[in-house]
Amino acid sequence: MKIGYLMQEGVEIRRPPFNGPANHVRHVCRELERRGHEVRVLTRIEGRIWKSDDLVHFEPVAVRGLDRGPLRLMERAVRRIQSELQLPYAAMFESVRFARACLQELRGCDLFHERLCWVAYGGGLAASWLHIPVVLEDNGDPLLDLESKGIAPQGMQRSLSIALMRCAVKHSAHVVSTGVGWRQQFIQRWRFEPERVSAVENGTTLVNLLSREQLRSFSPVEDSNDPVALVYLGGFYPWHGIPVLLPAFAQALAQGVRARLLLIGAGDGLSEAQHLVSVLNLGGSVTFAGSLAPEQYSGLLAQADIGLSPYCGWPEFSGLKILDYKAAGLPTITSGKDGQPPTIKAGETGLIVPPCNQDSLRNAIARLCADRELRRSMGRAARLEAEQVHGWEHTARQLEVIFLKVLSERERN
Repeated sequence: MKIGYLMQEGVEIRRPPFNGPANHVRHVCRELERRGHEVRVLTRIEGRIWKSDDLVHFEPVAVRGLDRGPLRLMERAVRRIQSELQLPYAAMFESVRFARACLQELRGCDLFHERLCWVAYGGGLAASWLHIPVVLEDNGDPLLDLESKGIAPQGMQRSLSIALMRCAVKHSAHVVSTGVGWRQQFIQRWRFEPERVSAVENGTTLVNLLSREQLRSFSPVEDSNDPVALVYLGGFYPWHGIPVLLPAFAQALAQGVRARLLLIGAGDGLSEAQHLVSVLNLGGSVTFAGSLAPEQYSGLLAQADIGLSPYCGWPEFSGLKILDYKAAGLPTITSGKDGQPPTIKAGETGLIVPPCNQDSLRNAIARLCADRELRRSMGRAARLEAEQVHGWEHTARQLEVIFLKVLSERERN
């Protein structure tokens, strides 16, 4: 297949350090290429469109007829009027320019695989012009993300944005959500046919970066009086659960649990987390490692004992961190409900606690800290499962099946 991977509002995939979304894009594209498919990435970063066939070399795309000349001058005039009168924003110029770039750079593609972006419909426009299908990649509800950050549109802008998004998604041939929770949220939010939405989990590079011999759960048992090493990997927004985790950890320590906690990550909410550590007098037991690349944090996870994923107030509980924990041979204590997260088998590869429940989280921490053999058996089971189903090649195989099905249905119709 010849695949166009589209991001009208892209993440920085051109140079490291790569964040989670960027790593997702890069690994999916490379695994599809390893399976014999031709993938060209078209992305808009910082207001400019770029293309790449190998994710190493990126070329800027000049959209003929739109980047210069009378139409560009008209666009600037309309934008000025829109800004001065505070008129609703419809992303028309960005979407049309991106659609034209797709026509210019992606002719001959069998289908588009488009990362869902807020009020971005250029890929859908181009696909309709080229008469090829679009498979949307749903990595989370963009409106919910904006709301959680306090920057969601309001009033007429909100109504217009939702209408544009609904129009953009309804013409998709299929939707791939990166988790069961996001699949349910997508179906509910956009009133989309459930049979055209599949959940395909992300992968983890740690399956390849770490061998079993490097993992504590596979190492010979040694008598040690060291505290149990807990690790958290991710962001610090409230829905990541840090405001629940830190008090639960403090309570566990107060009850006699001997443990230390490493927090890996950065971004919004970090200063609040640091302040909470100070308020709870956890400075001697909690360490902040900052933002690290997988190659940097893989060794830290390999030498930890327990991974933590305490989501609170979020539809999806199966984050990338859980896959990394499993690949590192760690049992995971995670929030979950209604069968989520499917990536953890309760009692076998980790413990699942109700979201936002501080007491349950404290009890789970105390239980695993007190039982070394349980930690090791769960960690080994988690690693073996990760080797089977959590490599990025597994993700690419599932996507390939969906793409071929979409193309087959297109031919029949």
